[in-house]
Amino acid sequence: MSETNKSNNLEIDGEKFFELILTKSRQKCYSTYNKYIIDAASHLAEDQSFYTIDLADVLWKAQLWKQNFPNVVPYYAVKANSDPVLLRLFVLLGYGFDCSTEGEIRLAIKAGADGKNVIFAHTVKTTKALHYASFIGCDLMTFDSKEELLKIHHHFPKARLILRLKSASTQSVYNLSLKFGCEVSDAEDLLLTAKEMDLNVIGVSFHVGALCEDPKTFTSTIEDCRTVFEMAKKFGYVFTHVDIGAGFFGSKEREGYFYELSEKINKSLDDNFSFLNTDFIAEPGCYYVGSAVSLTTTILGKRNTSKLENENNDIEREYFVNDGFYGSFFEHKEMYDVKPKPVIDAIESSHRPHYLSRVWGQTCCSEDLVYDSCDLPDLEVGDLIVWENMGAYSRGVCSTFTEVPMPTTKHVFVKNNKLSLSWVPNVEALSDYIAVVADLVENEEIVK
Repeated sequence: MSETNKSNNLEIDGEKFFELILTKSRQKCYSTYNKYIIDAASHLAEDQSFYTIDLADVLWKAQLWKQNFPNVVPYYAVKANSDPVLLRLFVLLGYGFDCSTEGEIRLAIKAGADGKNVIFAHTVKTTKALHYASFIGCDLMTFDSKEELLKIHHHFPKARLILRLKSASTQSVYNLSLKFGCEVSDAEDLLLTAKEMDLNVIGVSFHVGALCEDPKTFTSTIEDCRTVFEMAKKFGYVFTHVDIGAGFFGSKEREGYFYELSEKINKSLDDNFSFLNTDFIAEPGCYYVGSAVSLTTTILGKRNTSKLENENNDIEREYFVNDGFYGSFFEHKEMYDVKPKPVIDAIESSHRPHYLSRVWGQTCCSEDLVYDSCDLPDLEVGDLIVWENMGAYSRGVCSTFTEVPMPTTKHVFVKNNKLSLSWVPNVEALSDYIAVVADLVENEEIVK
């Protein structure tokens, strides 16, 4: 970043950045998020749900990361949400990318990433993918077995390797260590094998699993990393990299926990590696996109529950919407702090009676349940419901079961006065891009 650009960035807060985009934008500017959602839905068929990605929220998360993890370089996990506009945004922010397949690497490259800024973070790679990685210079990758070392030795012997360790997490929604990573007790044998093959191992990595609620899992595994650092010296390796993976929550409701967690991780990294020349990286995905994306659904049908049906539960209203379990609402989605907000103003909501309600998806399957029980005002066919915190994985796991349309995607930039753009490499380029791809919204409030 040039000194001139640094100086200009220091003067640009969230309000000024919004005004800068507004002067360049040819897109619409809406006074409220409500008005944006209603207008967007009015141009779509009734069976078409849609995602709205707030690029300002992504910038806010990037700012929080910079403030709380100043020494940990983030590589955005493409698998969390591979929307092309998002990927290009991360390129403009100077980010690296965590990719698990050749396809994901190609998406990052198409968005403008350099192969050198990609970590191939799957411990089992196809030979075809290794050849492609070699071709584009994506030489940083993980392993956890002798078999993978042999494959890399044959197809990409000049790669820089990261040994992935297991993390004994018992408080993550998805425990990735069941499938990936080696035990610390097996690390010495793997390092010996790598040395015999003359492979370049430069560090260690781990992943505590998705949505980890136990800071000790991070800190104890960081201690394991230090153990393997010392172990590597026996074979002439001088490790330089620690990859702390991810597992961070992405909802706005969990920001407080992020502050707590980052403080403990930073202390552990400092306690174990402060006197070593170590580069710290991470692979956050859900953290960046979780709260940035909402899903808008339309009510297609409604059923008032009869007294006979209601004997064994308190559900009084059932609604059918144009997305569901086979679309955006995968298993354990509630762990991502997903919640429904009807698109009606606060006054109207207060005047409507509220009922304990159940929300179904639109397919013919009885397991297509979106929300088993929630308090909603009395809604009608055609009303809209916005679901918050839908950014992580929803897009990637969608299917077209029973030919229900996949959600379409729209992009907005919602004014955020808390933003400070001093850390952005090139504010002009960033504002130019956002002005082209996103509608502008002055107020994020949906309904109180």
